[in-house]
Amino acid sequence: MKLPRLTFLLTVLAYVPGFVRAGGPVAKPEAGPVAAGGPPPAAEEALMRARLLHASFDGTLRVMHRDFFRKGENKAIPSESLRDVFKTMAEEWGVTIRWLASEETVMNVDNKARDAFAERAIRAITAGEKEVTAVEDNSLRYAGVIVLRNECLKCHVADRKNLDNRFAALEIIMPVKAAPAPDKP
Repeated sequence: MKLPRLTFLLTVLAYVPGFVRAGGPVAKPEAGPVAAGGPPPAAEEALMRARLLHASFDGTLRVMHRDFFRKGENKAIPSESLRDVFKTMAEEWGVTIRWLASEETVMNVDNKARDAFAERAIRAITAGEKEVTAVEDNSLRYAGVIVLRNECLKCHVADRKNLDNRFAALEIIMPVKAAPAPDKP
C-alpha cells in the first residue's frame, strides 16, 4: 500500500461534503451541518451531494483495491477500511453510508438489504440502473451502482461461470429539508 496516496484520498474524502452546488470547495466547519444544528439541504442539493460522495467512494475503492492487493500479499479489505470513513461521515455530518450487496456479491451479511428501499435499489441496480433515489422521512436515500469487474470476481464471486460484470451499490442517506405541507382548501 502506498500510504501517502491513501492518506491523500482519505483527506479529500473528509472534505467532500464541504462542496457547494457551484462546484467549489469551502472550508469544512468544526462540525457537520446536522451536528451544528444547521439546516439540511434541499432534496436537489442533497442528490448532487450524494452523487459526489458516490463518485468519490467508488473511485477511492478502485484505487484502494489496486494499491492494497498485490499478487501473493494479503492486505486489509478496502471496503472494510472505508467503514471508518463512513463512521466519521455519520458522526460529523449526519450522513449514513453503507455498502449494499446483491445476493451474488455479498461477502458480509451486514451489506445485505435491510428494508424495502434497499431491496428495490439492489434489484434495480443489478438489472442495469445506475442509481435509485427516494425521499423518505426527511432524508434523501440514494443507491449508486458499484461495478464488480473481472478482477473483483475472484473474491466476490469465486465460483463464477463467466467473467460478466456483477453489481453492488453504495447507499447514502442524508437529511433534507422537510417538504412543505400541502395547502388545505
